[in-house]
Amino acid sequence: MPVRTPRPPATDVVAMALKVLVAQGMSGAAAQAALISMAQERGLAVRNCAALVVATVDGRMG
Repeated sequence: MPVRTPRPPATDVVAMALKVLVAQGMSGAAAQAALISMAQERGLAVRNCAALVVATVDGRMG
C-alpha cells in the first residue's frame, strides 16, 4: 500500500503552481489568469487544478 504524504495547504499549492507558470515565461497576472481559466475549462476548483500542475511537474500523475 503506498504511503500518503500530507497534502500542503491550498494556498501553498496555488503559489507553487503560479511559480511554475511564471518560470515558463508568463507574467504573474497572466499565470493567475491561466490557472483560473484552466480550472474553469476542466470544471475544477483552482486549488485542484493547481495541484495537477504541481503534480505534473513533480512527475506524480494519477
